Amino acid sequence: MLLAVATLAALAVWEGGHPQQTPAAHWSVALTIVAAVAVAVAAGRGRQHTPSRRWLASSARAAAGWRRAPQRAAGAAVWVLLVLAVIGWDMNSFVHQAHDLPTLSYLFGRVTRFRWGRALVFAAWLAAGAGLVAGCLVPRGRNGAGR
Repeated sequence: MLLAVATLAALAVWEGGHPQQTPAAHWSVALTIVAAVAVAVAAGRGRQHTPSRRWLASSARAAAGWRRAPQRAAGAAVWVLLVLAVIGWDMNSFVHQAHDLPTLSYLFGRVTRFRWGRALVFAAWLAAGAGLVAGCLVPRGRNGAGR
């Protein structure tokens, strides 16, 4: 585990060392994404709580039965509204080209123009992905297929 964390930290520092907006920076991020997807597919095989078809069916039933769980529906609605508000803010900022209304890409650009900023954003992206993967893993053979 410590080796994996050290490797990911070294990758974040290395990625942060690339000058911004260069082909090398773009290719290294693209290759990292491809490698992350490949590792996720390989590591996740046989470890899902439920098979994909059953998960999709239960998701459709849950969406159709929102009246049985209004708190969950309200929580989902709040998240959807939050995402739509962020998208609306960015669209408004782009349309008006107003510097009083900075976009998320502008704010990220202010941080990632520095090498340490790029390294920190990349490390946060890796940590978020690793956290999502680690939180969803179950031991092999205990995927609930027999339930």
